[in-house]
Amino acid sequence: MHPGVALGQFFNELKRRNVVRVAVAYLVSGWLVLQIVDVVIGNIGAPRWVFSVFLLAGIVLFVPVLVFAWAYELTPEGLKRESEVDRSHSITAQTGRKLNLITIGMLVAVVGFVILERVMFPVATDVAAVAEVDDAADAADAADVDTEITVTTTDDRSIAVLAFDDLSPGGDQAFFAEGLSEEILNVLAQVPGLKVAGRTSSFAFRGKDTDLREIGEILNVAHVLEGSVRKAGDRIRVTAQLIQASDGFHLFSKTYDRDLTDVFSVQDEVAALIGEALKAELQGADALPVVAETDVEAYDLYLLARQRIHSRNPVLMDEAIEMLDAALAIDADYAPALAQRALVTHLMSDSMGAYGDIPKAIAAPQGLAFVDRALELNPRLAEAHAVRGLLVTELGGAVNSEAIASLERALELNPNMDEGKTWLANAVNDRDLSISLYEEVVARDPMFGPAFNNLIQKYVGMGRFDDSEALIRRVQRITGPDDNVRQALGTVATVRGDLSAAYENLDYAYEANPNSSVVQFWYGAVLSRLGEFERAATVALAGRDWLAHAALGDLEAADRLLAEADFATGPRRQMVEAAADYLAAHGRSDEIVDIVNRTYGDLPALLQEELPVRNFMGTVYLGPLAYAYLQADRVDDYKYLLAEMKASLDAQQANGIDNRYHWWSQAQYAVLTGDLENGAMYLERAFDGGATGVAGFEALWDLAADDARFEAIFVKIIARGNAERAELGWEPFQPRLEF
Repeated sequence: MHPGVALGQFFNELKRRNVVRVAVAYLVSGWLVLQIVDVVIGNIGAPRWVFSVFLLAGIVLFVPVLVFAWAYELTPEGLKRESEVDRSHSITAQTGRKLNLITIGMLVAVVGFVILERVMFPVATDVAAVAEVDDAADAADAADVDTEITVTTTDDRSIAVLAFDDLSPGGDQAFFAEGLSEEILNVLAQVPGLKVAGRTSSFAFRGKDTDLREIGEILNVAHVLEGSVRKAGDRIRVTAQLIQASDGFHLFSKTYDRDLTDVFSVQDEVAALIGEALKAELQGADALPVVAETDVEAYDLYLLARQRIHSRNPVLMDEAIEMLDAALAIDADYAPALAQRALVTHLMSDSMGAYGDIPKAIAAPQGLAFVDRALELNPRLAEAHAVRGLLVTELGGAVNSEAIASLERALELNPNMDEGKTWLANAVNDRDLSISLYEEVVARDPMFGPAFNNLIQKYVGMGRFDDSEALIRRVQRITGPDDNVRQALGTVATVRGDLSAAYENLDYAYEANPNSSVVQFWYGAVLSRLGEFERAATVALAGRDWLAHAALGDLEAADRLLAEADFATGPRRQMVEAAADYLAAHGRSDEIVDIVNRTYGDLPALLQEELPVRNFMGTVYLGPLAYAYLQADRVDDYKYLLAEMKASLDAQQANGIDNRYHWWSQAQYAVLTGDLENGAMYLERAFDGGATGVAGFEALWDLAADDARFEAIFVKIIARGNAERAELGWEPFQPRLEF
């Protein structure tokens, strides 16, 4: 038989047995499944290799499916081998028509899915943002701003430096590869006119099989630098590739084989190559800064320590202290190590926003000694100026202008320094500037947690929930629903009064990061509002913990914690508020007067130098403190506190502030001044704004004990709180209304 005739007969047999139809149906259904998997993976934060597994499985099964379609036939009696079917009774034609209908149906589903995907899952273009706050009140500060944040066109003068891969024989040099990448990133960040994506977001793609074009889109950069490090003995091989994100075009690829002692020159050369490759976009840029050199062993220790500091994990940061001390024992004049030693000293202190228990009174001078030595050795070290600004901010009072000057100098030297901008945003007393700085950080590095969380808090305090959620979506697209995202979701839910959602998110965030004082602040507040005082007593920050013990009837524990409290450090606003409320409720108001005088000197020093009330979200501790001074018969001080309270509330109104914290404080002020008519109206507005809870109401409401309007509003607030408990599957809480 002629070969052509035989081939024709073979293809006819393929069609008769519906093998071709099965192949088409398989490909269409496979494509549909892969599209669904891709969308699901992108929205639940699963690793990209999951998609690869589905794709590989589809390819591997393709041939066996075709063989099965050739060898077997579907008959009215079920599946039979094709050789056992009488062709006069074969129904392959009917089966073929059914396959055609199935294929058409799947094609319709494909078209429908594509339309649905574009409508329901558009590419996120909102910029998002999150900072280590310097006080408990900062976790609730917010203000009005008209700026909208959107990512516009990609700047050609932009780059993301991804974490280099570790190709060392032992696979134990990831810290070195990451450190090398970060050093190159830091050098590039100091180039005027060059936008460099932040470390946190760029390094989030480590170990993920994410397309470079998608990385460029997410980080809004035109170029991506990737590479690898192979370290063996005293030799090192570094490979670096600069890629155009839009089309994957390689602008350069270079490999360096050097002695380990030449690692610093490799960093300089890679940075210089990038500058050369982008010189058309960077005309007029100054010469690239040179990487500081040190002993190789000291450098290893420095990189290991810095990696641990980035984790913000207290156990790892303890290790970082030991590593930096060892590095400085080798090279006492290595300025970058001194700057990091100053930073980790602060992060391991008991300051608000820190993660350790070193007393602030000890940590602050130690940190300043390290950083001042670093600046003496290298006055142009941006990170040292920034760390000094952070440390001086912690001192508070009149030295704040010195802190701002240090942080501004750091940003002159390194305009892309995320931590410096975030700390400056914390330090300035300018609402719009603070928000603008946070937004700049988030535009460059959406995953930088400190700026992200602080900006979320600013937005929700202003009622800009849409901006908050757009910000969270952008970060979640990179990380999935991690603890940072869950903390942000919990913050938004708390302000909205959705305590059940707040509890679920903040409980997750606390279990993942129990040492975060910001998580403790929000989680403790939610637990108290829900009446979960046993849990609050163990996890809440100082102040809220002794109120929880008091609510449980354990006044001995509450008194012990109050006596042990150091009002000069920690969450001081919350502590003053809690102490004033607790002591006034128990007829001991004179004790809060003693605490204020002993710790701060007098009320003006407390309000104007130590703990000024921010004009954003209510008046924090002023209401309970004014009530305590009234109970202590300190009339002049009481009037002074009321005047400060009124000034703060007027400033908030002038700025268009409209949130439940503000109206709650307005109601407090009205009650304290005997204006129960307006007090009830303002409390109703606080309820409309989301005021929710079953317990934890301040003692000052005793002043409205005989007014049925107040009791009626609190009944509604408690009913809403019990509804939130029901959402969590909990029994109703039955508080005793203390009016």
